[in-house]
Amino acid sequence: MTYPQQGGIVTARPLAFLAFDHRERAFSSVRRAGMTHQQIRDSKELIYEAFGEALHRGIGDVEPGILVDEQFGGPIARRAIGDGVLVSMPVERANEKVFTFEYGADYRDHLLEFRPASAKVLVHHRTTDPREQKATQLARLRELSEFLAAESIDFMCELIVGMSGATDGEVPSVDVDALCASMAEFQEAGILVTMWKVEGVALGEGAERIAAQAARTDRPAQCLVLGAGAAADVVQHWLDVSAATTGYSGFAVGRSFWGDSVSGWLDGTLSRESAIDEIASRYRSCTLRYMGADAR
Repeated sequence: MTYPQQGGIVTARPLAFLAFDHRERAFSSVRRAGMTHQQIRDSKELIYEAFGEALHRGIGDVEPGILVDEQFGGPIARRAIGDGVLVSMPVERANEKVFTFEYGADYRDHLLEFRPASAKVLVHHRTTDPREQKATQLARLRELSEFLAAESIDFMCELIVGMSGATDGEVPSVDVDALCASMAEFQEAGILVTMWKVEGVALGEGAERIAAQAARTDRPAQCLVLGAGAAADVVQHWLDVSAATTGYSGFAVGRSFWGDSVSGWLDGTLSRESAIDEIASRYRSCTLRYMGADAR
């Protein structure tokens, strides 16, 4: 199997993204006391150091990458791009009901300043949303996708529809019907997605349906599973399902890897070295698990 790598290159290796592109509210949510802007910046530096440590230890035959934002992680993005790391950067303004460009009409200049391998958007979209709201969102996303295609920058779309109901003891799963229907609306609107970053699936049958929908265009896209800040055992289950499904090309997981460690470091219950070790170990363990290798 081959996977579409950022920048249009084809790789036979799955993609393993460590995601820390969260803005203030989402990033600070991992700590009860919240965080100052400087603490967010310092924490992102720590996460990137942990990423480097994981690579030093060895993460198997995957293509490693990071998701990081300009506001709190601009210097990290520049260093990573300079070092040849795959970097994806968010374009959306956080916490908006309808997709809005973080830098308004200047979004093009911001992307071209960094030239990340891919641009990422997080959007909430269901076919049952108000028609006018959907039309606005789809038009903006098509504008973005056409710009990215012209600049040979890949488009990672984190499409959130929500989870279906799960009883106690069951692994949570995305609402597969809602997700496939929303993906179809994006495709019909002419939005050129390279990678769909999707919520986890409990069963292989659901993952196969999502992957088939992603491929239902002239330029078939691949899927990455996200972590949603879920518990380790849930994330591992989602990774196992996606690793076994043709059409999935890896993962992009964040808070599930670094949330507790960043919080402990800021609270003083973990040394910097211990926090780095924990994050590196979780990221490395999941990359090796995805490839069916032993994490020891």
